[in-house]
Amino acid sequence: RAAPAELLRRKYAALVIPAFQFDRPIDTDYAAWFSRVPRTLSQMRDCIAAEQCATFYAHSSPETHSSTPYERWWSSAPGSEPVPIPCFKNQRYEPYVVLPNLPSTPVYSEAFNGYGKNKIELVTHLRFAGFKFYALPAAFVVHMPHPKSEQKRAWEAGPH
Repeated sequence: RAAPAELLRRKYAALVIPAFQFDRPIDTDYAAWFSRVPRTLSQMRDCIAAEQCATFYAHSSPETHSSTPYERWWSSAPGSEPVPIPCFKNQRYEPYVVLPNLPSTPVYSEAFNGYGKNKIELVTHLRFAGFKFYALPAAFVVHMPHPKSEQKRAWEAGPH
C-alpha cells in the first residue's frame, strides 16, 4: 500500500525512508551488486540475517541514521500509519526523505553537490521550517557504493 495520501498532502510532513547498505566490502562491478539489492522486506530481512546488509552507516557513522526508529519500523505492518520521529538523537541526522511538492518546501542546496553533508543541511532547514518527520513502513532504500567524488576527497584531505 502507498503512503497515506493525507500525510503526503501535509505542508510540513517529511517521510523518512529507512536506509540500508551492503555490510561488506564490494568490488567495482556495480552492475553485479545492483542485481543483488534486496527489493522486498523479506529479502532485506534475509540480507541482514546473512550479515550481508546493515542499516546505513551502522559501523562508520551511526549517528547519521540513528534517529530513524528502525525497531518500530520493522514491527510496523506494510500500509500502517507512518512511525513518528518526535526527536532526533543527533544533529547529524541525514535520512532520505520524501517531501511535499509545494513552493513553501525548502529545497536541496546544490552547494553541497558531490561533497556530502547535503542531507544534514536540508534536514536542519526542514526542522527550522517546522516539519515533522515520520518513518514510512515497508519502504526502504539501499545505498549503493560508489567512488568518492573529487569534492569529497578534497574535504577529507583539507583542514576542518
